[in-house]
Amino acid sequence: MRSMTGFGSMEVATRFARVRIEVTSVNKRGLEVLVYTPGGLARLERQIREEVAEAVSRGKVTVALELESSPSQNSRSLDLKKAEEYASQLRAAGKKLGVSAGPIWSDLLGLPGVVVNTQLLVMPAEDRKIIGAVRVALKKMVDSREREGVRMVGGLRVHLKKMEGIRKKMEAAAGQMRRKQAVRICARIQELAGEAGVVLEPERVVREVASAADRGDVTEELGRIRAHLAEAEELASTRAPGGRTLEFLIQELQREVNTVGSKSGDLGLTRFAIGFKSELEKLREQAANLE
Repeated sequence: MRSMTGFGSMEVATRFARVRIEVTSVNKRGLEVLVYTPGGLARLERQIREEVAEAVSRGKVTVALELESSPSQNSRSLDLKKAEEYASQLRAAGKKLGVSAGPIWSDLLGLPGVVVNTQLLVMPAEDRKIIGAVRVALKKMVDSREREGVRMVGGLRVHLKKMEGIRKKMEAAAGQMRRKQAVRICARIQELAGEAGVVLEPERVVREVASAADRGDVTEELGRIRAHLAEAEELASTRAPGGRTLEFLIQELQREVNTVGSKSGDLGLTRFAIGFKSELEKLREQAANLE
């Protein structure tokens, strides 16, 4: 499984500019794609969204494209007409004020509109090159998500191992609880029957004890917990996206352990159920970060 946090970048040179591409990814329950492009590259937004959807299935992914002038392309130019207008006005003002020296270039270059940024153009014929660079940046982002996912899966396995250990303790405690309940219920039935002066048949006592024990039996719940933990462990061993499936298993585990806690008539079993839920919450926090 992969994390939903990742980053990748790439640069590509076109005829008149360099295009820098950055792809970032953070947690999101579903898939959300944000694309930021300069006006001249807005035509690529739809295809970029499709590329992201093919690469990942979950997370908030932001793709940002920036244009920079290439080393061989001068992205600034002089507006000589604007400079001439400023120079003419300055000479006229100097003459009126009795200042004989005219303006110099350093004076003109700092005035608004004299130095202008030329538009960086990317021709449609170069779109394929840019999309190729987007794919490379996406691949780097996915690779970083996979590396982070390996680390996170190690943490998942730690919690799953602890939960399996607690499950075994709950299973042992549940067996002891059933035996204690049977003895206690049998003694209580016989006590009440004695107080009422009623003689109960052994078969009826057995039925009553069995019926009472069934109401507090958590064997089925513990069996389902064992199955869900095994499935979660198997899921952690795959490379395929499994965050949503893991979240579903966590919901099922929560439901089963809540039932164990509510049925429990034993303090030890109740404590084990609380410990299990504590580890389950840690597992839930990590699952929220997985694709």
